[in-house]
Amino acid sequence: MSGTETAGTETPARVWEEDLEVLEPHFGVDDVPPPAETLLYAWQHTLVDVSPYVLPLVVAKAVGYSDAQAAYMISTCLALMGVFTFVNATWGHRLPSVMGPSATNTGAMASVGAIFGAPAMWMGAFLGGLFEAAVGASGILTRLRRFLPPYVCGIVVTTIGISLARIAGGWVFADTRPAMLTLSGLTALSVVLLTVAGYRFGLGLLARGSILLSLLLFGVVGAAAIGLADFTPIAETPWLGLPRPFAFGGPGLGWTLVGGAVFGILVGFVGSIAESIGDYAGTCAVSRVTYNVRHIRRGITVEGISSAVAPLFGAIPLTTYSQNTGVIATTRVASRRVVQVAAGILLLYGLSPKVGALLILIPRPIVGTVFLVVCGMIAVAGVRLLSTGEKDEVYMLTTAIALIAAVTLPSAAARNPDWLAGLAPLTRLLLSNSVVIATVLGISLNAILRAVLPARTA
Repeated sequence: MSGTETAGTETPARVWEEDLEVLEPHFGVDDVPPPAETLLYAWQHTLVDVSPYVLPLVVAKAVGYSDAQAAYMISTCLALMGVFTFVNATWGHRLPSVMGPSATNTGAMASVGAIFGAPAMWMGAFLGGLFEAAVGASGILTRLRRFLPPYVCGIVVTTIGISLARIAGGWVFADTRPAMLTLSGLTALSVVLLTVAGYRFGLGLLARGSILLSLLLFGVVGAAAIGLADFTPIAETPWLGLPRPFAFGGPGLGWTLVGGAVFGILVGFVGSIAESIGDYAGTCAVSRVTYNVRHIRRGITVEGISSAVAPLFGAIPLTTYSQNTGVIATTRVASRRVVQVAAGILLLYGLSPKVGALLILIPRPIVGTVFLVVCGMIAVAGVRLLSTGEKDEVYMLTTAIALIAAVTLPSAAARNPDWLAGLAPLTRLLLSNSVVIATVLGISLNAILRAVLPARTA
């Protein structure tokens, strides 16, 4: 296995006895690709992380911030993504994972901010980060690992892929002009053809760079050539923008402590922790790394620290991103060095808004098309995890109920927005977040059914 397991002096303890041999990467976790390839693969990772450009806008709108304040939040999120992605890949879980603003925490913050105001929201997010760091450092999650067997993580990872695919599908049809849909179709075809041609003719670099090359070819050159994207606003974007401490206040500097706000955001952090544990499993699976308790303990600790630091600079709490697992599955490049370089690029995006503006201006349908391919690879990794372990009645019942509920309940609940908005925050989260549903039902059903049903092969 990877050198991740032997780093340091501590003896690694496995999360599971089973090996998660989902994919065989071309570059392993501790491999270092040639410099030019490393830069190509790293840039590719940053191009599928669109959430930093979207999630801060959700929070800013909820609390009534101006466009300038929202733009500052985006730049600060990107800068902190770079810093803490590097920290986690180098010292924390030491996996090839990219960190970014948490969608689960964003939903909780937007709800809390709209109800209790921005000062209470920021204080709740700060305390939530400290809570997550304490949970990770305490090691309590590693003692609970028996409640999270591989197939339960498969349920979570599959749900993540399907949930993200819904978003990606919406982006594909955000602009239904025939020329835009044609470019989107050509982008998807390009990813497939470059991947096939690369492996068929021994041009691995072509296959592993298929996402980036397709985005640049059709999202930048093609879209600009036929007038579907206007990149002139890049010239109006400043070159340098530095994060400011206490940009929106701080403890003792205007933030307020409100119990309801803290509770509402802590619920979001619990969901984010559960999602990250599933993400680590998926990343280990596509990287051919044994999933150790060290990954959970250190990874969650770093996520908590980053989430406590983020509000101090006016950014959204961070988590591990699922879409980069899909990039690894697609490209077979699992090198931590690539992610470390990607962290530097993300930091550059944050410190230089002019550089980061390029991704915003790539037409969303084209980004969504590439994102859809990545989501499919995440779902496939989850399905392969589902095949791990004994297929007894507990497995069948837990998978059937948890997976179907996670896929269907949020969309069904969304059809009654007035009813959903009137529910308690915890109930609303449980009904509207697919990943939380998959995690809660997967863990609880597995534990309950294991206790009451005899182990018997179906």
